Amino acid sequence: MFTFVGKRGKSCMNFFYKIILFAVLITIVIGKTYAQQDPQFNMGFTNPTFVNPGYAGNNEDDMFLASAFNRLELAGFEGRPVTTVINVQGPIDIFGIRSGISATIQNEIIGNLRAPGLNLGYAYRYSLGENKGEIGIGVSLGFISSWYVSGEWRTPDGGSDVVIPTQENAGIAFDAGAGIFYSNSRWFGGVSVTHLTSPSLGIDKNAHYKPTLYLTGGYSFMLDSAKWVLKPMVNVISDLAQTSYNIACNVVYEKKYWGGINYRWKQAVAAMVGMELFEGIKIGYSYEYATSSLSRFSGGTHEIMLSYSFSVKTPRGIQRYKSVRYL
Repeated sequence: MFTFVGKRGKSCMNFFYKIILFAVLITIVIGKTYAQQDPQFNMGFTNPTFVNPGYAGNNEDDMFLASAFNRLELAGFEGRPVTTVINVQGPIDIFGIRSGISATIQNEIIGNLRAPGLNLGYAYRYSLGENKGEIGIGVSLGFISSWYVSGEWRTPDGGSDVVIPTQENAGIAFDAGAGIFYSNSRWFGGVSVTHLTSPSLGIDKNAHYKPTLYLTGGYSFMLDSAKWVLKPMVNVISDLAQTSYNIACNVVYEKKYWGGINYRWKQAVAAMVGMELFEGIKIGYSYEYATSSLSRFSGGTHEIMLSYSFSVKTPRGIQRYKSVRYL
């Protein structure tokens, strides 16, 4: 599809293709579905840095991007999951090295469980040349924690249960991730792994986060009018025991208005809309309907996204290719 000039460009792309092939083979071998260890956002493609640190700095015009996601799952259920993620990322020169940095704050509430976390990310960015695209190779380091609020436990008969903790039980653990992200003006692809350290929070010695593989890709089709762009995307998530498959497609008009659908295999289907309210400020909303038996009891899942692009003055480094963001 592409012609690269120079051995270095070829070797980088060959390495990237090998990583993609390896990830695809893993998901084929696994063959199971329904994995969801980390929160999955229908609109996470607008800023996937919190699952792929290699994306940090992949913004237009050297802008920083701040994003906030809030997901209210299974409306109508008491103690339903509520997840909030705030991320800031952007490009920066570090001693003349083109780089990207990121910071992510996450909090999840599920019934009596509270699970906050924080991580910082760095990505080395390498341009393959004019119109050839750019690769980001990144790592993230931080912590993940959780605790149970004992005073909020209730039993059906109002009595007690020996397995229910009577005191608050908390744990904290070091967490790490890594990822590679490639993009050019027409397509993008990424491979990343979260929870590389298999963090155990101490609440239950047998409970820990499994390393989770993320494989994503997409392409931009210019329609008859240059104002319209069709953007199909795929996302595969696996913890090497179970796998989740997502297929999404967005239609973008003049880079300001967009709408689309997201289908999570045998789990849910979602509709998404969004727009740029003011210069640099975008908002999006997604409604998700469960296709499993949960649909009989749930009022659906609501998701809101808010993002802001802003400039941070840094020393000007070597000129490089700037990819057209897919949103």
